[in-house]
Amino acid sequence: MASFIPLCLLHFLICLLFSNGTLGALRPRGVSLPRKVFYDPAHHFRCLDGSGSFPFHYVNDDFCDCEDGSDEPGTSACANGIFNCLNHGHIPISLPSSRVNDGICDCCDSSDEYDSPADCFNNCKELGQEALIAARKIRDNFLKGQDMRKEFIKLGKEKKDEYKAVLDELCKQEQEAIKVKEDKQDEKENAEVKENLILSKEREFKKAQQKRIAAEKRLLLEHQQQEEAEGQKAFAELDINKDGKLTTTEVKSFSRFDYDGDGMVSDKEAQFYMHKKEEMTLEDFLSNGWKIMKPAFIITETEEHTDFDSAKREMVTEEEHDLKENADRMDPFVVDQTEKETILKDAALARKDYADADKLLRDIQSEIWLLKRKLKADFGEEDEFLVLENQCFEFSEKRYLYRMCPFDKVVQMTKVNREETLI
Repeated sequence: MASFIPLCLLHFLICLLFSNGTLGALRPRGVSLPRKVFYDPAHHFRCLDGSGSFPFHYVNDDFCDCEDGSDEPGTSACANGIFNCLNHGHIPISLPSSRVNDGICDCCDSSDEYDSPADCFNNCKELGQEALIAARKIRDNFLKGQDMRKEFIKLGKEKKDEYKAVLDELCKQEQEAIKVKEDKQDEKENAEVKENLILSKEREFKKAQQKRIAAEKRLLLEHQQQEEAEGQKAFAELDINKDGKLTTTEVKSFSRFDYDGDGMVSDKEAQFYMHKKEEMTLEDFLSNGWKIMKPAFIITETEEHTDFDSAKREMVTEEEHDLKENADRMDPFVVDQTEKETILKDAALARKDYADADKLLRDIQSEIWLLKRKLKADFGEEDEFLVLENQCFEFSEKRYLYRMCPFDKVVQMTKVNREETLI
């Protein structure tokens, strides 16, 4: 590749040299220099495809004798013939022989229109000069590009060496980060064991507390229900006429309300137990009267009722005893809030330290992955395009701006609102 352009220039100069000699006169019209050896006037002409052999004067006699048209290089007799323009001073070209004498100037030396009315002129010298200038410009650009490529190779090697050095350092940091992460994980697990222990202790305390409160509520409800049942029973006994109302007269009928022990219940005593009311409904009695009458009220029960209530009282007593035991068992679960806050803070800090160590390790590993990917990427045979990494080039055209980033992406942006579209 390095010698391609100079060889092209050399070929161009050789073409100019041979197109300016007398060699053209020794060849039949339309025959290129490389094919001259096949056209020897001293011998019969043999078709280039081997399809036939004829006397040499058959060449360019305006009659197609060979299947490949090789006997008529200078006429348009063969549809598949090839005509070669000598183009002295410029580069020879080949064209279909059907264009010979077609009235259109194809050769710069006008040799293709030797027998036509076309007004052609020879401008090969001018075109040759222009082509020579263009060839020299291509050569100069190639040499500049070659120098630039050498510089790119040098920079690419330096950058690759830099990547390798960074990768080695990151690999060392990775090992250190792995150890730090493992240490932080141990610290986190130890802190979380303490955290779980104290939280479990607190949960047990709350669970026991809720159980005790529920039992107290149930016991209170049972007491209230028992109290109401006893009150209803007392009201039914005191309501002599069963009219649903308790009067002072009815209260005076029961000696249990003889507070002063004089053998009779006075109006004053009856008014005391009736809260100075003349009568009470069951609702009033349960709300107010029963509270004051209960200490003086002795319920006469049948034997079966006595047994039932005795058993019920035993159940209540046992439940009260259980409540006391539950309250005693709750003491070990009482959590010191200061200790709890310290343990929770330590656990949270340990988790944060572990998360930071884990993130640092993942960041390092991500950089290692990117560097390994870059080192394996194809940046040319000698990494000459590595210097173009992370570089972008822009091109503006009408309404759009194009940005091309080698080894990344190409986007099209509108100049108005800069909206990007991947290409």
